[in-house]
Amino acid sequence: MNKTVVFTLVAVGILWYSLANTRPQPVLAMTAHGSENKTIATVPLEGGMEAVITLDHATGDLTGYVLDQFTGKFFVQYRYNVSRDFGDGRHRYLLATGSADFRQITGNQRMANGVVYVSEEASGQIVAYGMPWNPQLKNNQLIARRAFFVPLDYAMTRFSEDQE
Repeated sequence: MNKTVVFTLVAVGILWYSLANTRPQPVLAMTAHGSENKTIATVPLEGGMEAVITLDHATGDLTGYVLDQFTGKFFVQYRYNVSRDFGDGRHRYLLATGSADFRQITGNQRMANGVVYVSEEASGQIVAYGMPWNPQLKNNQLIARRAFFVPLDYAMTRFSEDQE
């Protein structure tokens, strides 16, 4: 057998082995859309599951729902009023979502793999909210669950000269 044939067979074998043993990588596709009155977005939970969330700009109500993969029905609801984190007054909110891998919290009492960020325009304050997620919830479709967004941390995006 000549060297070209051997090289070709080895190259084809390596290519076949690498393709046969490669697992598809999941793609995170978070979406968001907003108006003057409301913002809607998606946030990842785990294993291909996500929540759809809305922020009502007039009331500060942050609400989320998780769609069951098997029944096509919402089975977990998240709630929280973000206005308590931004003080008194009329607020103009911005909302974004992201993914996070909270490795320090394991077991049934941990945060989902997504984070909701809410910023208030006038103050420049931003709050990161987590979503408690129990992987066993998706195995029990008998009853709907109610949970609450949890403020994780606060930060500022606007500083006075003496804060620099």
